[in-house]
Parts: sequence; C-alpha cells; structure tokens
Amino acid sequence: MKKSILFIAAAFGLLVSCEPIQDDISMPEGASVTEEELAEGFFYTQYEDEEYTVESATGNYFYFYTNPATIVEIYQLDSDGNESYLSQGKANGYFSIVPKRGADTNQSFSVRTTSLDGTQITISKTVDVYVPSELTTEMKIIASDSYEYKIWKWDTEWREDGGAWGNGGYSVDNGASWTGGIWWACAPADLVDQLGHSDTGVETGEESADAYMMFYDDGSLKTYSGSGLNIRSGKYSILNYDPDRGNASINGEVANWSLGTLSTTSGSILWPFQINAGGVTVGDFEIMELSANQMQLIYAAEGTGSWSECTWWAFRSYSDPDIMLTGYDTKDWTWDTDWRSDGGAWGNAGYTAGTYGEWSGGIWWACAPADLTGQLNHSDTGVATGEESADAYMTFDYSTNKVYSYDGSGNLLRSGSWSISDWGYGDYTVAGVDGTANYAMGTLVTDAGSILWPFQINGGGTKVGDFAIVKMTADQLQLVYAAEGTGNWSECTWWAFKAKE
Repeated sequence: MKKSILFIAAAFGLLVSCEPIQDDISMPEGASVTEEELAEGFFYTQYEDEEYTVESATGNYFYFYTNPATIVEIYQLDSDGNESYLSQGKANGYFSIVPKRGADTNQSFSVRTTSLDGTQITISKTVDVYVPSELTTEMKIIASDSYEYKIWKWDTEWREDGGAWGNGGYSVDNGASWTGGIWWACAPADLVDQLGHSDTGVETGEESADAYMMFYDDGSLKTYSGSGLNIRSGKYSILNYDPDRGNASINGEVANWSLGTLSTTSGSILWPFQINAGGVTVGDFEIMELSANQMQLIYAAEGTGSWSECTWWAFRSYSDPDIMLTGYDTKDWTWDTDWRSDGGAWGNAGYTAGTYGEWSGGIWWACAPADLTGQLNHSDTGVATGEESADAYMTFDYSTNKVYSYDGSGNLLRSGSWSISDWGYGDYTVAGVDGTANYAMGTLVTDAGSILWPFQINGGGTKVGDFAIVKMTADQLQLVYAAEGTGNWSECTWWAFKAKE
C-alpha cells in the first residue's frame, strides 16, 4: 500500500520552501467538514527514523497535515475498543505507530474532527509499518523482547560469598543441581588477584561488581568495565535450546544436563577465561540456567570426565521489567505474605527512609491480607470485595498491556491498563517526589484503582494509579505511593506482591 502522498507541484513547493503549518490554525468560523472532505484533505508521509529524515513506505513515524487546515484527533483502538491517542488538537504534526514484535504489519488508525455544530466526522486509514520478527523464547530471555538489549552483571547475590566465577567438578548429578559440584568461587572484586588466569595479566575493569554485558536482540554483544568503558565486543547465538534440559553433558555421562549452548565470539563475555589454563579464552558455554534474572554458564573441554575440573560463571539481570512482570505472556501475582514474619503485605511507612532497595527500613505498620476487612475505611466503598484474601491475585498481560484483579475465588474485580516508565534498566535511578535521589527502579503506571487493594492509606478511599517500583524481580514486586510534596519520613503507602505459584 502506498503511504507517501504525491503532492501536486505547487503544494510540494510550498512545503519545502515554507515553514510547516502551525499547530494553532483552526477551522474558519462557521466552517464544517464532511467525511469525504476530511478524507481528501488529510495527508501523511511515513519515515523510518524518529528524526523524520528518511522516507519509507513501511515507516513507523508519520508526518501529517490537513488542507484546508482542520483540527483533528488521531487515535487507535486497543483490543477492548478503547481509544489510544496518537495526536490531539492539531492541524499538522507528528505521530508514531511502533507495534510490538510479531504484531500485524497492517495497522489501522482513525482521524476525527468535530464540526461547529458538534457533529463528529471520522475516517479510518490502514497502513503498512515495520514490525520486527518475533524472537525465540531464549532470545526474549537473554536479550529482551521490549528493550532491544538486556544488561547482565555479575551475580553477587546467589551465594553468600558473593562468588560469580570459579571452578567445580563437571557433570555432577544433573543440570538442575550442578552447583553441588562447585569447589571454589571468586567474587568479582577478587578477580584482581586472579590475573594469572587472564590472557594479558592486566586489570581491565571487569573485575568489578559494576561491570556488565549488553546482549542485543540482533545477536551482538558488548562488554563494559565497571566505569562503563567498552572492553570488548562480539556476536552470540543460542544453539539447541531446550527448556527441559534435553542436552547431554559433553562426556555423555549425564543425559539431562544443559539448556543448550551459548556460542559467542571467543573471549567476548565478562572475564572469559578458562580457569587454570594460562589465559585461554572461551567462546562456547553450556547454559545451566537462563531465566528472567539469572544466567549460569559452564565450560569444560571435550573429553572432560565426571568430577574433572570445569569453569563456571554466574550473571544476573534486573534490566527487563516486562519479562519480570509478565514473562512475555500472562503472569499472576498475589499478596506476598512470606517476606515479613507478620504476613503483612500492605501498610504505611516513612517515605524515602532508605535508598537503593532499603526502603523497607521505614515501615511503620503492616497489614496481612485477611486483616484488610478491618481496614475498609481506607477503601472507596467500605465494602469487602474478596481481595482481602491471601488467595486474591492480579494478572498482568504482556500482549494487551492490561492488568486484571481477582478475588480469592477467581472472580474479576476490576481491570485497567499498565505500563512502566522511567525504567533504569534495573538500577535505582528514579528520585522520590521529595527529591531523594536513587529511590526507585521505575514507575508502574496503571489506570487508577486497577491493582489489588489500590487504596492510599488514610486517603479516604483515594485510588492510586502510579507507583514507585522499589523492588522488582521475577518473584517479588514491591510498590510505594506518596503524593507530590510528601516529605522525607512523611507517610506513604506500600504494597508487597509475589509471583503466584
């Protein structure tokens, strides 16, 4: 389908020689427009870049104008028939249509104007736009389906000693319990004492807990020091991926050993050295764990026998919120009654009492789900709904960006849209409303009142829509709300959820 409108010579000359039509131009007094006139007077050009410099018949970025100048609204309909505005109150301007991977390349949008008598005139357009091919499951996990890349750091959290690289006995038990064979673990900071294993013997900055790798969805890989210096780059692919560990160990002694092979340009990952090998760099790794938050790798040379030495690596990522929240599908979350000894999952606290994940030190009071029936004065109706149950849950849907809340019996209570903004790729980069730096990982934006028990404490039934994400993993979601102007140690509301088993 042709997208770039061929303007008549005079109109084209006007466009290239004059300033674009100003946004504040409106219809002449007493004017009205018919559907046919709107269709004939609406023009657009597609571009492949956000700078609007390269025209493309399948571009995602649109410049539009109306002639005669007519104020229009441009919108799309979501799966529930709700309008999602692309542009409002303009006679010319810009908008974009950037579907998720795997979506239909044919996209529709509507253009609407209102005549002076109040009649609304609407036309619809169908366009071709660029849609990236859908990623495989394993690529979504390692590189993200939403953000074009995923950041992986050393995993200093999975062991008490902070070890993220070391050696162990190969093909011990099975892949799911390979860690039972670990002999020795080295924390990132201690790698400066292990330079005898590197190929240069020189410190590079990857010997830091802040060092990281960026896995891109096009199969490229970049590795950075803790200070952000690009150390090396390469390519990668995942071979023979099987979530049921259908790959045998290289010696054939364990049948269900690995999830597959991470094949990289040799020496491109963080500290890519085989242990006790005099600087040998590794390119192909057996994948022992690959999930939203963890990647664990092993290298053993061909012929390595059971309990003979292998090298292992452990990485973590909190970079991709969509996979943590939805699993790139639908994912259920329920009240987290486990993270505190009192079973509390909602309550109040002193705001910005801590930073970098230490917010919970300011908690004043916690309420277990079953005790919410005694807190109905905080709700908007004062009536129990069934969400006052440890079995109540929410479902976050990736494909529709909808969240649905259910009571303990599975009855739908409410629903709304969700999105995540201000995301710092897993780091605490969002300031509190009082200006405290590095307070949250990002913001969960919902239609107000969509989540479980969505009420501000002592707010007279005020329903909350925007939440500071103060902790987020594939297993835990902790949120805080404070109104603009809330000061340090003034009251805020908090929620704690866990992934539903």
